[in-house]
Amino acid sequence: MIIYKFLLLVTLVRLLIVTDKPFLCSVLYAGATFLGLIFGLPFLAVLISASIRFLLASIYFWLLDRLDGSEVLWWLVAIIGIGIVWV
Repeated sequence: MIIYKFLLLVTLVRLLIVTDKPFLCSVLYAGATFLGLIFGLPFLAVLISASIRFLLASIYFWLLDRLDGSEVLWWLVAIIGIGIVWV
């Protein structure tokens, strides 16, 4: 499951680079959480998890978008932000 989240995050970072829309990437990342409903997870648990992921992903993608001109800081945020997949 961690590999799936990591690949999704990398794909969304590429989408961010192309579109410059950080909140679109956040919505897609949090929206992937709702796949848990298929596996029978409680709706409230999925909703809380998606909300937390949306908040963290919004901060992450917004920072990446704002630091687009600074290569060193962009890579620093990109690497440190990979920890978001464990949430």
